[in-house]
Amino acid sequence: MLAAARIDKGPDNIGAQVDSNVDLKCKLHHRSCNDVIWTRNELTGSTAVLYVSNKVLQSYGGRYSVNVSHQRECTLHINRLQFSDAGTFTCVDAVAGASPPLKKTATVTVAGVCLFCKTFQVLASITY
Repeated sequence: MLAAARIDKGPDNIGAQVDSNVDLKCKLHHRSCNDVIWTRNELTGSTAVLYVSNKVLQSYGGRYSVNVSHQRECTLHINRLQFSDAGTFTCVDAVAGASPPLKKTATVTVAGVCLFCKTFQVLASITY
């Protein structure tokens, strides 16, 4: 019998500076990180899968990683945050059997100095 499917704690919205590191935490109830999919909604409107089947997809492996603690907390770590990382990130319980699937979402906002425009920029998930 499967345990009750639920995400105990989803990631928090976060604002951070360019080149900083960001952690987005997702804690599952009675499940392991094997059951988690991390996605990111891109500014183009498409959804990119970042992490599935216990691994970060190759195209994101350079600065993105997932740290597993106690087999139930799956933390998406973004190293050296860039303006292009701004967006909406979602932790999905992939085997919950719920329709729609159980998920928790957070927005990452990136702030810093744009070298090309010489002004302070704040880039949210929906604006450039």
